[in-house]
Amino acid sequence: MADNNKPMMYMRYAIGEIVLVVIGILIALQINNWNEVRKDRATEQELLKSLKIDFSETKTRLKETMKLQNTVISHSTRLLTLFETNHLLEQKDSIPEFVIFGALSWWRAEPVTGTFDAMVSTGNIDLLKNKKLRRYLSEFDAEIKSGFEDHEYSIDLLTQLTIEQSAYPFNLLHDGYRKESGLAEIKDSDEKNKNLVDCLNALKNNERFFGFLASKLAMERNRLERQEKMMLFADNILTIIDTELKK
Repeated sequence: MADNNKPMMYMRYAIGEIVLVVIGILIALQINNWNEVRKDRATEQELLKSLKIDFSETKTRLKETMKLQNTVISHSTRLLTLFETNHLLEQKDSIPEFVIFGALSWWRAEPVTGTFDAMVSTGNIDLLKNKKLRRYLSEFDAEIKSGFEDHEYSIDLLTQLTIEQSAYPFNLLHDGYRKESGLAEIKDSDEKNKNLVDCLNALKNNERFFGFLASKLAMERNRLERQEKMMLFADNILTIIDTELKK
């Protein structure tokens, strides 16, 4: 065997077999890695599409809420100004609207976070390759959670305003409210005017009502700024998503 150099031949053969096996394993691992990358990319695309649906709806909700919020702020501001300048009676026909759709109104957008919440709970958030997108999503979520305290305080103020105003319900003097509530229209203009003046005289002497309203107005401005910030996040997130989907 030594003369025929058979051990060397067998060793070379064995080494060759080992090399072929290792190459085969490496190729199999590479193919597996490619498949995993392909599956992760496909999953990422589906997540991006779902996020786009969620944030498009969130943006729509924010836009509508911000419009209503601006009405609350403008009506509340007008009501406070009339009180401070002692001109409530001069614009008595507008006061019911200022009270109902200003002082006693409260709006909050409900962002759609189903896809993001699921991504966090399953760990699929890491499938998003764009680091800026992941950061914006986290900051948007933090902005939602940090707003709860503002919402609760604003609701408390709304409750106080409702209690203070309950002795002179301007909603019962507002034609639009009566119609929506199925109440008959007050056709006697003299009676309606007398009731309105009585309510206004009671309201203008209620400093607690306007104190609560001033606090609520400041809070509503703060809440509007928070919603505007959330809208900016939504715009940035949707822009990145559209870019990623085109890749």
